[in-house]
Amino acid sequence: MLDLEERVSRVFNPDVRPLVREAHRCYASGAARAAIVLTWTAVCADLIHKAEILKEDGESDARGLVEDVERAQQPGQADAVNIMLGIERSVLDIAEKLELVDRTQKMQLERLREDRHLCAHPSLRPLGELFEPTAEYARAHLAVALEAVLVHPPSQGRKILESFMVQVADPAFTFDAQYLGYAFLDRVRPSARAKVVQFAAKFALLQIDDPHVTIPPGMLADRMALCLRHFAERDAALATDCVARHADRLVKADPAVQLAALARLGDLPAFWACLPEALIAQFNARVEGIGKAERTGALPAQEAKVFALVANAEVRTALPALEGAFTALHVSDRCRVIGQRPNPYFAAHLPGVLEEVGSFDHGQFVARTAVLPCAGVLTLDGLRAVLRAWWDNDQCWGRAMPGYLVELYAATAHLGAQRDAVWREYLEELREFTPTFNEIARGTGLLEVQAD
Repeated sequence: MLDLEERVSRVFNPDVRPLVREAHRCYASGAARAAIVLTWTAVCADLIHKAEILKEDGESDARGLVEDVERAQQPGQADAVNIMLGIERSVLDIAEKLELVDRTQKMQLERLREDRHLCAHPSLRPLGELFEPTAEYARAHLAVALEAVLVHPPSQGRKILESFMVQVADPAFTFDAQYLGYAFLDRVRPSARAKVVQFAAKFALLQIDDPHVTIPPGMLADRMALCLRHFAERDAALATDCVARHADRLVKADPAVQLAALARLGDLPAFWACLPEALIAQFNARVEGIGKAERTGALPAQEAKVFALVANAEVRTALPALEGAFTALHVSDRCRVIGQRPNPYFAAHLPGVLEEVGSFDHGQFVARTAVLPCAGVLTLDGLRAVLRAWWDNDQCWGRAMPGYLVELYAATAHLGAQRDAVWREYLEELREFTPTFNEIARGTGLLEVQAD
């Protein structure tokens, strides 16, 4: 059962809130007839206020109602009562047109309006019988008014979608979870909220090329995926339902679009909850084929993003070929994959990667693309293993490598005081290599620099 007191405190318009509180007090004290009259009064006042806001925002369908209200409010307007009666008769039709209520809510509020008339005008009933609403009946009307109108801002489904697309497609877009939730979840009606999430799911999955958007479709899809991921954190069931609505279209999409969807959404539970088994099997076969393919250049970024999903245990279960395909990649491609998603899973692979370094230049590449990105997730044992592998491979000792080691020291600050003990052990082994020792000792400040 709805908590009416909690809903009353959330009424959007502070000027209408006292009316709603009074209606609630009447219901609580058993004055059902008064509660119904006040509830309808609050609905009218709220819808008129929202129409005024939408008119200021340029909504033409709100102009006529607002102008009628302003005309009735003019000093000396003899026909003010009749004008307001006309507004009362038309306000729900206009609210539906403005998308402030849907068809079902309009029907419920029409019933509230009719019952308000029966409460305010006893002569409307035959034989002079008084309309005697029960407290439960008054409560039901108040609950409908709150849920349909009173707790919501003046948001429209169509306008909200347009605003959402403008925000995400802006070349200067910056993802801000707090703003995103406030503007497109907290301050919109449930029906509009569902449309926004479904909109994000469609573009994130299908990488649609919208002619009205200036940024590339892949970039737009990546941004929509960020939004969808946040929406899923707020409402996992809604996100899953919205992704499911477009899963069949993904089955028929171009293979490149399918792979891109896997790359950007593969760590989202809602994504896997909706995929048909046939498409999952196809993804597994694609991964296996990419792992076995012979290539002359680097692993493409999109494929590297897909392989980076191997760090996710659920994805490894869904795509059993993924882990074997990852370990079969050339060491440089494995580094490119690791750089996509620094993770404890990948940190465990770093010693093996360092063992495969074959030249000074290659050592710099491995340090830059794999080791340093994972430094923040290393454990003490992991750091020892990385330093040991670095020490054991003489191809890791190119001219630039001491500088990378100093960066590694700074990036492992999360390990606290014990980190310094590990590094001192390592530096003691380097003492005979004076220039290298001095550069690292100077950069870390752990030991005194030696005389050349």
